Amino acid sequence: MTLRSMTTGLVSGLALFSLSQAAAFATDPVDPQQNTTITTSSGPKLRLPLLGTLDPLASEAQNDEAIAEGAATPGILTEPVEQPDILAQKAVAYGSYQADVSSFKKTLESTADIEAAMSTLGTHNARQLANGWLSYSALLAAESKEFQEGVIYADSYFGRERLLLGMQNSPAYTLSITGAPDAVSRALGAGKADARRLDAIGEQIKEQAYSLQSLGWAKAKLPGKPTDHATKLRLAALNGRPQSGAMRTLFTGPDFGSTVTRANSLGGVSSLWDSVSQIGTELRLPVVNAMGYQRRYVVRPGREATGGSIATLAALKILGQTEVETVNVTSALNDPQTQGCFEQAQLNLLQCVSASRNVFERPFCIGVHALKDVGSCVGDVSQ
Repeated sequence: MTLRSMTTGLVSGLALFSLSQAAAFATDPVDPQQNTTITTSSGPKLRLPLLGTLDPLASEAQNDEAIAEGAATPGILTEPVEQPDILAQKAVAYGSYQADVSSFKKTLESTADIEAAMSTLGTHNARQLANGWLSYSALLAAESKEFQEGVIYADSYFGRERLLLGMQNSPAYTLSITGAPDAVSRALGAGKADARRLDAIGEQIKEQAYSLQSLGWAKAKLPGKPTDHATKLRLAALNGRPQSGAMRTLFTGPDFGSTVTRANSLGGVSSLWDSVSQIGTELRLPVVNAMGYQRRYVVRPGREATGGSIATLAALKILGQTEVETVNVTSALNDPQTQGCFEQAQLNLLQCVSASRNVFERPFCIGVHALKDVGSCVGDVSQ
């Protein structure tokens, strides 16, 4: 089968995997989070600590018992252990995908190499990946000094309740806050750089679908039914790929702030993930000088909801409202445009796999749908 006939096969493959199946693999239940009373503290970002170790819904007697129990146990601290920020936790999924993009074998020399690349890049959960990218983008946006000042002023002028209600009622509401253009530009610039990286690597893998046609092992028929392969891939993506432990440390460890700062220092000129190196089980960040922004990135018309979701998450981060997953955080993370794009990329991959018959066709699916399509999701929000 040639790649020309494979394209025809892709059309017939549309009937094999419906959007309802894509939604099934992408659905990722939200972990329940306990609401926590929040108070203000000093500092330019108003990062608010979690207060209290007792369940506010518990009875007074239960609380008294808990206090006595803690006081009676030598060496046991009653102060809560601060949990990593919700955005930092969710950004690990996006970082893990980028780590896989960096580490998978890009010169495909056997059927096993192709299967390994498909398993590595094609089984990331679309919902987790979308949430991870939005969270990573918001962390970059929240570093904007202009936006920090604008959010703090809006909070004091309108009041917290009214400000949060505005965010909840309109995805693009936060874009009207002073400093929002600078904040969003940081996120969109990083997205463009990441998109260029994914497009270049995807093109490299796609081209091997053509060059491998002359090799006997690559011309071989794929074993079993292609639809079975696609089903296996879809089921694996229900849970998603295991997250990178090194990436989790990078984002949720004590130095995670430097990750964001260095990404911002690149100014959208290059991708952070091109220069992160791994030594043993640790990831090393590049040493970069502040480059500033070569250009100002703006939200593409029609993508204001996504830009607003990024700005909203960044504002919530500045206000200390991302210590737990509140209604506002969940609403912003569930941006339909972002979720739909990542889910469509996975659906395209499944359809491509279901239509392929020969080994050499699979690199086309990987390069275009597991890499280039994902790049479009993170890069096409800006113009």
